[in-house]
Amino acid sequence: MYRLIYDPGIEATQDQLPPAASAALTIALEVDCHDPIGDTLPRGLAEEWNREVHTAGAIALSFVSHAQKTVAVLEIIPLA
Repeated sequence: MYRLIYDPGIEATQDQLPPAASAALTIALEVDCHDPIGDTLPRGLAEEWNREVHTAGAIALSFVSHAQKTVAVLEIIPLA
């Protein structure tokens, strides 16, 4: 399992989402930590590391470090 990391600014963005959207994103990111390649979409040329998590209310852009077994959320984009 991979460890989820993100800074307080990203967390604040998630906190501003509607409750249902925030909850869905939390669940999606938890699933992502179990299989960061299989449960996400590729993003850009370095698709093994740069990934996207899509939910109905937001998109999370992440960086996967296989060496450190981490998923770092870089940005959350609200869809509402």
